[in-house]
Amino acid sequence: MLSPVEEIKSRLNIVEFIQGYVRLQKAGVNFRANCPFHSEKTPSFYVTPSRQMWHCFGCNKGGDIFQFLMEIEGHDFPEALKLLATRAGIAITREDPRIRSERNRLYDVNEEAARIFQQCFSSHTGAKEYIAQRGLTSDTVAQFRVGFAPQSWDFLLNALVKKGFTKEEIEHAGLAIKNQEKGSWYDRFRSRIMFPIADASGRVIGFGGRIVDFSPEALKRTTSSSTGVIDGEPSFVKATEGQAKYINTPQTMVYDKSSVLYGFDKAKQDIRGHNQVVLVEGYMDCVMSHQAGVTHTVAVSGTALTSRQLQMLKRLCDTMICSFDTDAAGESATRRSLALASEFDFERKVAHIHTGKDPADAVRENPQLWREAVEQAKPVVDFYVEKAFGEHDPATPIGKKAIADMVLPFVTDLFDAIQQDHWVKQLARRLDVSEESIRSELGRRPGLVGTYQSGSSGSASSNLRTQPNEDSGAYTGSQHREGRRELLEEKFLTLCAMVPEAVRERELKDHHIVFRSAEKQNLFALVGFPASPGVVQSPSMVQDLEMFKFKSEVIGRDIQNAEQEFLVCKRELEKECIKEKMQERQIEIAQKEKEGNHTAVEDLVKTMANLNKILTQLSAS
Repeated sequence: MLSPVEEIKSRLNIVEFIQGYVRLQKAGVNFRANCPFHSEKTPSFYVTPSRQMWHCFGCNKGGDIFQFLMEIEGHDFPEALKLLATRAGIAITREDPRIRSERNRLYDVNEEAARIFQQCFSSHTGAKEYIAQRGLTSDTVAQFRVGFAPQSWDFLLNALVKKGFTKEEIEHAGLAIKNQEKGSWYDRFRSRIMFPIADASGRVIGFGGRIVDFSPEALKRTTSSSTGVIDGEPSFVKATEGQAKYINTPQTMVYDKSSVLYGFDKAKQDIRGHNQVVLVEGYMDCVMSHQAGVTHTVAVSGTALTSRQLQMLKRLCDTMICSFDTDAAGESATRRSLALASEFDFERKVAHIHTGKDPADAVRENPQLWREAVEQAKPVVDFYVEKAFGEHDPATPIGKKAIADMVLPFVTDLFDAIQQDHWVKQLARRLDVSEESIRSELGRRPGLVGTYQSGSSGSASSNLRTQPNEDSGAYTGSQHREGRRELLEEKFLTLCAMVPEAVRERELKDHHIVFRSAEKQNLFALVGFPASPGVVQSPSMVQDLEMFKFKSEVIGRDIQNAEQEFLVCKRELEKECIKEKMQERQIEIAQKEKEGNHTAVEDLVKTMANLNKILTQLSAS
């Protein structure tokens, strides 16, 4: 009996499906087009009907019909499964009908709550005044469905009950809280500007609420102020003691804060079109950024950036631009986000507004300020070098150390040895110290990833490199990294399938190649050493082998000397593997130095020297 996935593939023609997004042209037994996932003039995107697979040889993305839908629409697999099953006329029955019904009720109650909040906003003078003072236009308010929760203990509760929802359903949606002692319920959101949070498909799954105070005392402060603004905000928005400035919907069956980014449903197409995402801190920053025309913006909305969110973004783009608040908390969040993004091989940049304003205030003052900040966003190392030299005196020993402390973690996290070498030379020249001293410090210090992994920053969201991420339900960045290393692994496996067996076996007797995943390691055994015993082919491995065969068929005719290409790719992959080992040893050295284990440090330094010797030999060959 076919599985639901296999049955969907058998019923849906991948060529017909992809043609709904991309104009395909016949190319022999295959079809080709300009890739929808990156900009190109020469078609490198291929679809093969016989294998029901697609692959782009420009950006190296590929897979089956499920993977295409996930990439093009930004869906996760369950969502893609549901949509394709509906298209194929297949009922997915694995989910308990009661659970499915409960989930649908939560979508319905959140949608109804969003409508009620919108109605309340449209009739509340104070809420509209606040939004106007923040600079939002009526079109933006309508687009983002901005609402208002009245100052009442049970307004929303009673309104939803009248619409046919039970108090238990309202509580399960995170819209009401039950008083366990009295057995009664009350509204979670009261006297707040409401921002509906949607999933990738645009369904309302939760809310963020910004406190506003329309009490007589607050309104008196407003009228007594010449501008109505105190400390940059309308005077009636100050939270009273004990009240949080922002509160969000808690975790529910439909709202998982670790996998949701505010504004993603509206930004996803433009993120893919720009091949970059702008990451801001709060709801208002995101909304105002869209109003200014920077429509590829999303917000983390008070939560730490997670690997699951980055996986979702990586499907759509290669560049991440960060612009968080300039206070200590914002700076810490920026560094933490940049560290995690490094693991997913994002090109990382920082957008800085020279006036020191956050994006929302910058747009209110002059939208061009924000647009220019995004357009002129600096690569992460460039930004922190400029910041460090602007804040500290490079002529003093204390200043030199402070600059090194700020910049070197970002240099360490660079996976490209050429870039590292460039910044070593630059820092040595500008600090007036030897390159050797910079390299020594670089070897002793963990990068940002290592810092947050060890927990030395005090962050509770650490352990970014090797461990399962509890809040994401998936493995973190290094196991999903799609950068140069991933490209080389894919290309190398394809070439292994193309070159004569004698070349494979001769050249692979003594190699330094270690694949990041056990699956790839097994594939290497099957493709590189066809006679190797004991390798069990899982269903996913069978599909991967089909992909490599497909790729070798398409590119084989374009490679004049496959054996030479194989040797070049093998050398480059070996170099990447050695570099990664050296980075791991650097982190170990730093840890052992902290522990005072000098014997281990000496052994690790010897290992580093040997690895560097191998790397030098590979680079010279």
